Amino acid sequence: MIPKAEGQREHDLKPNEIVTEILLPPPAGLKVAHYEIRQKAMFDWPLAVAGVALKMDGTTVQSARIVMGYVAPVPWPSVEAAQALAGKSVSEETAAAAAEAAVHGARPLSHNAYKVQLARVAVKRAILKAASGGAA
Repeated sequence: MIPKAEGQREHDLKPNEIVTEILLPPPAGLKVAHYEIRQKAMFDWPLAVAGVALKMDGTTVQSARIVMGYVAPVPWPSVEAAQALAGKSVSEETAAAAAEAAVHGARPLSHNAYKVQLARVAVKRAILKAASGGAA
């Protein structure tokens, strides 16, 4: 058995209990947000999601990290989208360009081509949300 560290809490879930939410404070010095696109508001999983972390120098993006979910078998980071933002101020145009870079070269399967547009929208909106200081 591993001893508990000072101030650490342990949770013992009982039958029929589930963890529904974990809240973490945003990392210092980063603007973070995520954006989900769902078919229904409740009791459904997202069709596409994007998570964004921006390291800013004033209004200029120093570096970015962009990850898409529900568009591949695993979370899909987009180095291309991050590079499209680096050294620029976030605007509708730069967010759209980064979103386009995120899906450039996407190879959808026969029945999920619609997800390319959903991913593009999720990335753009997550970037704008993060830049405006919106919480994830």
